[in-house]
Amino acid sequence: MKLQRLPEYEIDEAIESSIAGLLADCFPEYPQGRIYYKQLPDFRFLCWESGALIAHMAVEHRVINNDGQVFRIFGVADLCVAEAFQHRRLASRLLSELSILGLRHRIDFLLLMAKDHGLYLSNGFQLVTNTCQWLMINEHRTLGIAHRRVNSSLMVKALRKKEWRPGLVDLLGYVF
Repeated sequence: MKLQRLPEYEIDEAIESSIAGLLADCFPEYPQGRIYYKQLPDFRFLCWESGALIAHMAVEHRVINNDGQVFRIFGVADLCVAEAFQHRRLASRLLSELSILGLRHRIDFLLLMAKDHGLYLSNGFQLVTNTCQWLMINEHRTLGIAHRRVNSSLMVKALRKKEWRPGLVDLLGYVF
């Protein structure tokens, strides 16, 4: 098994095809033939076995505003593992690698949106119920700014000794 961290701009057509195939297999509602849902991420973790892509995680690097505090974050998106390779802790390994990278580079929190919390809770994330603000994008068009409470989906993991507050979270961009 080979784990690779790859900047988005280095993804070639062959890797893009592998990512699109895995995303389509894991997320049936994913936009056909694309490797991003709303916008390209900054980088990805890719896990390969015998030349086949078996796990994927997209990562957005940005600052956000949490109740007046500016934090450096990694936003996690599209974490998935091919069905034949599930239950081998590959998703946990990807999250662990991201945490290590974040600790080395002054990242305050990991953030993500999830409907199923089990994996993330077991990897140090907590569910929060902040009101959030973000740029709404649909099919390559900006629709405006959303401002609403995100119940049962926003999860955070502290990497440094920073306090997450219950106030407004301005994502300063789109939802990853």
